[in-house]
Amino acid sequence: AVWAHLVQRRILGRDSITATMAAAIWTKLQENAEALKSTHLRELLKDDARNDGMFVEAGDMVLDYCREKVTPETMSLLHELAGAMDVQGKKAKMFSGDRINETEGRAVLHVALRAARDQVINLDGKNVVPEVHSVLDAMKSFSDRVRSGKDFVGHTGKPLTNVVCIGIGGSY
Repeated sequence: AVWAHLVQRRILGRDSITATMAAAIWTKLQENAEALKSTHLRELLKDDARNDGMFVEAGDMVLDYCREKVTPETMSLLHELAGAMDVQGKKAKMFSGDRINETEGRAVLHVALRAARDQVINLDGKNVVPEVHSVLDAMKSFSDRVRSGKDFVGHTGKPLTNVVCIGIGGSY
């Protein structure tokens, strides 16, 4: 119910054709999920054709999602919803530094954290990758100093052996 509310909220902000298409696909996905509730994963795994179609390969990486409670119909509906919601367009905007965070009115630059040093990701005409790598380098230097046991010690004067890291929100 929570997901349905969130999706409906996101859909309603779109033009009426997109909203109507996405809402119809979402309804089909909900019906598909309801129908699969009574199906045990063991039954799905007996279908070799289904299982063989639930692999994606990219370079050296293989994604095997045949042990998820989805069918080819589920995947088709998910792809349809992604198309209706223009996920590829949003991805392109994210990688180009467009302001796609509608709530905060800013760019979503998570990709810059994983960018190679020579990659260019512009925000307001400025490549943010060098600044990101400067911060990443400072973080690495700090963590190396903590691990060395020379610059940071516990209250006993001994090197730290355990660190508890508490993250906040989705930005961790």
